[in-house]
Amino acid sequence: MEKSASIKLMVLLTALALICMPLLAGAGEEGNGDTGSWLIRGAEIRTVTRGNIHGGDILFRNGVISEIGTSLEAPGDARVIDASGMVVTPGLIDSHSHLGTGVTWLKSEENDGSGPSTPHMRILDSMHPEGIVPHAGSYRDALAEGVTTVISRPGSGNVIGGQSLAIKLSGGTIDDMILKHPADMKMAMGRKSYPGTRTRMGVAQVVRKAMRDALEYGRKWERYEEKVQEGSELPPPERNLTNEAMLQVLKRELPVHIHCSGIADILTAVRLGDEFGFYKLSLAHGDESWRIADELAERGIMVVVGPNIVVYDEAGNLINLPSYLVEHGVEINIMTDTDIVQQEFLRHQAAVAIRHGLSQEEALKAITINPAKLIEAEDRIGSLEKGKDADLAIFDGDPFDFQTSVQWVFIDGSPIFVKTD
Repeated sequence: MEKSASIKLMVLLTALALICMPLLAGAGEEGNGDTGSWLIRGAEIRTVTRGNIHGGDILFRNGVISEIGTSLEAPGDARVIDASGMVVTPGLIDSHSHLGTGVTWLKSEENDGSGPSTPHMRILDSMHPEGIVPHAGSYRDALAEGVTTVISRPGSGNVIGGQSLAIKLSGGTIDDMILKHPADMKMAMGRKSYPGTRTRMGVAQVVRKAMRDALEYGRKWERYEEKVQEGSELPPPERNLTNEAMLQVLKRELPVHIHCSGIADILTAVRLGDEFGFYKLSLAHGDESWRIADELAERGIMVVVGPNIVVYDEAGNLINLPSYLVEHGVEINIMTDTDIVQQEFLRHQAAVAIRHGLSQEEALKAITINPAKLIEAEDRIGSLEKGKDADLAIFDGDPFDFQTSVQWVFIDGSPIFVKTD
């Protein structure tokens, strides 16, 4: 029997046996809370942060990885998956997505459009849980390709679009799925016709005004609190949710993520970051970020590349943007910008970068640990390490081979997807 057929038969038999267990009823469709003990045995384990383990085992209990190594003993209550010939990676993470915002249904759910600056808006309030939106299958499609976490963002129809949200693709409601909220503040540069702006300088002015307004708002509250401590009985200042949201940016409590593609917009984003000390500034798309790669590396600015993976210079020479940036010391993510590229094609986006010269190691980092670091969740997700969440995918071959299929997906130690055909 050929290797691929043998693997498929083995997966099918294992899945059927486990699905017969009462605790596993429904696996492959929704999270089922089955977070007992699991042992994955004999796989190539790509830990991301601690190298690859060939013929390795990974044991997890109650949603957390408890041990990784070789020849691990299975606890008496553990269910065992024979993953010989397969590859295990952390669950894949897309750090720039609009999954769940209903953009293909309600059209404008990701962009409020009421004004150029809406930092108080939360994409959480536009999210549709699995089973409600007609396009809810996109959640299942993503899981079927190993995606376990996405950072869903407001669109770029406003200069300051609002607060992003990191979710795991498991749970009964969006509130159950939250990994981190807010994840960061989404902004957008460019000469687009944003509400109330006509030029690039007008767009930049929107950000500067929002920052100055937040600064004055913060000072007003500081003066009020000082007076109260001195014994004055003054009424508090009127609350302003817009300024409160931007005050989190000003105080470096909230990272900033800026949509920008051309070099003029990238330079403006960097300039604003320097001017106001943006915390963990990251750039979305960054098609011409290669032009100032060294400066971005020096500032520690991450570039979230996509949906364009390769770009061209004036002479028509192809530039593999991910590898070019990595070679110049810039930390990258690779994204789909769902629905520009469908969510399930995240690993294929990385495979395109590999095809043009990015190493497999850096490609895997760009869709696992780097996105986790972007939202400061690397202590929980993004790599396979003891003590981290048991979010992982099992592939029947190289994850970056277009013919490879996902066989199992776990989130928090629960089998969310099992391939049975």
